[in-house]
Amino acid sequence: MRRRIKTEFKARTTISKTTISRTRTRTTQAGKRRRLFLLALYLLLAASLAACSYDAEQGPHGEAKRTDSYTFNGERREITKRMTKEQEIFKEAPPEGYHLAAAVDVNRESGAEEITYEIMLNEVHIPMLNVIQSFTLDPEILQVVHAGELFTSNVSNTYETTLGPGKEPLGLSLSRSYVLKPESEISPEYLQNYTEMYVKISYGPEEQRTEDYFRLQAKPSSRMVEYMKIWGEKE
Repeated sequence: MRRRIKTEFKARTTISKTTISRTRTRTTQAGKRRRLFLLALYLLLAASLAACSYDAEQGPHGEAKRTDSYTFNGERREITKRMTKEQEIFKEAPPEGYHLAAAVDVNRESGAEEITYEIMLNEVHIPMLNVIQSFTLDPEILQVVHAGELFTSNVSNTYETTLGPGKEPLGLSLSRSYVLKPESEISPEYLQNYTEMYVKISYGPEEQRTEDYFRLQAKPSSRMVEYMKIWGEKE
């Protein structure tokens, strides 16, 4: 009888320890889940507050939020009007207060062949508040690319870009790629002025804006030079 009682006691003791162990495990897991939930909630709240702070006052690098009334359509109308009625306003001489350059490249390695135009503004010698860059191409290029229009601008940026001597950022660029039509649909005469770019650079406070217009010749890359040789052979 004693042996039986002793055996039964050991069994009960074992069951009791197992139950306690399982209870502790469930409690530990629940605690971990709760801590992970609170951590995720904290990170989400911090990200939301940071995003609200940027949107309300400034961008992630301290840029002021745009408050002017300039629009993409307004910039397009302005540069189109100048090209149509005031071609003489587009200067070919380089600007005095900053350096402005243009480049053109072609990419034939991807599935669709693309031609890319870029303007770069740097080496700034004057204060330039809220710089807006816009450009378009010779209208004949519409016969060469799949595009409804050639105009592009950074006017839709959320934050202002202000440049100045020795200040960050040191420059500002604007580029756009256009998908080329198949070679069988391109006539060489439409590419005669492919390097020509009509550029508008504006800066300063809205009530006292400086607007510079330029007709630039984009510098072709080595790939672009090789690509143009194809059309030289067809002429």
